[in-house]
Amino acid sequence: MAALSAERLSEGGKQMMASQESSARGQPAVEVAFVVLILAVTVLQRFGLNFGDYSLNAALVAMFALLVVAGLTGVLTVSAARLVLYGVCVGIALLSTLLNEQSSSVTSLALLAVMYLPFVFVLTPAAGLSPQRANDIFLDVAAFCAVAGVAQFYAQFLFHADWLFDFTPQVPALLRGPSGYNTVIRAGGSLKSNGFFFREPSGFSFVMALALMLECLSHRRAVRIGFLGLALLLTYSGTGLLALVIGLVIPMNGRNVLRLVVVGAVGAAFFFLLEEPLNLSFTMARLHEFGSETSSAYIRYIAPGRLIADAAASAPSLLWLGHGPGTIFRQEVGYEFHDPTWAKLIFEYGVVGFVAFLALFWASLGGPSAPTRVRAMLFAGWLIMGGHLLSPEQTFMTLALLGLLPRPSASPRDARAEVPSGLPPGVVGLRAQEVRS
Repeated sequence: MAALSAERLSEGGKQMMASQESSARGQPAVEVAFVVLILAVTVLQRFGLNFGDYSLNAALVAMFALLVVAGLTGVLTVSAARLVLYGVCVGIALLSTLLNEQSSSVTSLALLAVMYLPFVFVLTPAAGLSPQRANDIFLDVAAFCAVAGVAQFYAQFLFHADWLFDFTPQVPALLRGPSGYNTVIRAGGSLKSNGFFFREPSGFSFVMALALMLECLSHRRAVRIGFLGLALLLTYSGTGLLALVIGLVIPMNGRNVLRLVVVGAVGAAFFFLLEEPLNLSFTMARLHEFGSETSSAYIRYIAPGRLIADAAASAPSLLWLGHGPGTIFRQEVGYEFHDPTWAKLIFEYGVVGFVAFLALFWASLGGPSAPTRVRAMLFAGWLIMGGHLLSPEQTFMTLALLGLLPRPSASPRDARAEVPSGLPPGVVGLRAQEVRS
């Protein structure tokens, strides 16, 4: 009996070693796929697979490629909680489609279901991709983009070339991503930096702000902070600045408010020093845009609320389950409006769908060890700072930095856990700092 038990233990040990060796062999492939995903949501934004009427984003392809690689190497698991929430979200979307059969877009419904399917999955610790490593990869790519954005901005004064701010025409038609973005925008006598690779300055601005926050919370490399901060200013966009403010004041407490005041004072000093050489008064002047119906700020932040109020007044019964997928821009109103995630959710899937998708996204923001500041910035970026409900870049950036990552574990039982923590860089010191603050 003892010999038999020893033999079984030996066989179990061999199987465990074989499993560990298999996972180890899969780790480089998973990391490479992850790097491709980070590049896809940043550097490769203008690329995709163009089928004529529809263009598939590079980020969508990269995300599913990562899931396939992780699945084939046995380092992918399913979050039961998120699977249930995903099922609820798709069920509500389908019900809204059936109730608005004549006006709904089946294509929009299908894209929604496909885009949020990756939220169901989580990498296991055997993937070998620690949250620290994942965020370092993101910071390296963001630093590269910052340098590219700064170089792009100052290069416009040396020579004029259309490709400097929009190289999409040079990309083969088959490999072009979705179009229709405000890529080239003037700020006074110069063009706003879009980081060369990004579709819009606002998207570049948000990535710079997020990277700046992560860098300050972890490595604090002065040169990188300088480039990230300068690139953020050269976008002349309020998106990144708003994201930084949100990251600084959340969680709301006296210490963070004081920190915001100090940062604001330092920022004001830099503003007066750099106002003339960088034309920063252009950015500050945009605060007055909220009162103009034709301004970007009004269209992005005020008009969507006006649309929801008008729709609720004209068809109150549709407020609960919405008008159906793909219908928000089919409304004939006398003003221009944008489709931020919150407005698109309420209009197309109703208050019930809005709550369901918020629950799914919130459940994917990582465990308690993920910095509250980073989670707040990513959540706000997805919800209010653009039409990101069907935008893989912003959505999958959150999933890559938080929701997809495994919970670090020290025991085999923990290693089998399904729920990830998404722990960003500077793990121990950062978490201690947040506890103190």
